[in-house]
Amino acid sequence: MPLTKDSDSADAPEKPLDPAAERLQKRLTGLVRTSGLIMAAGLLAVFSVILYRTIGGGAQDRRAVHSADIAVSAASGARILSTDLDGNVLAMLVEDDAGRSVVVVDLSTGSVMSRVRLVATPGAS
Repeated sequence: MPLTKDSDSADAPEKPLDPAAERLQKRLTGLVRTSGLIMAAGLLAVFSVILYRTIGGGAQDRRAVHSADIAVSAASGARILSTDLDGNVLAMLVEDDAGRSVVVVDLSTGSVMSRVRLVATPGAS
């Protein structure tokens, strides 16, 4: 295939850009570099978090471990029907001769935060 003027134009030297096109080219080059740096920083942050959590820094159980005995006063013969733990707060449903009550205990201090007596109202279903 013979070489023509169009196929030979790749070897020809480029014409200089006019000043406006040159400024635009420099601006676009700067924007592409900036966006590339931002994307690289974002990927570095994502992989750092994944590595941190994989190694075990983020997988720790945040609940405090309580090994102390906490005494809560209750009537003799009282039974604990159920318990629910939410962080450092323990809620217990207690039944005694007077009825049922909910006792809320702060496990970090061992103090009773509140005591709610459940009373049946006549006519309630």
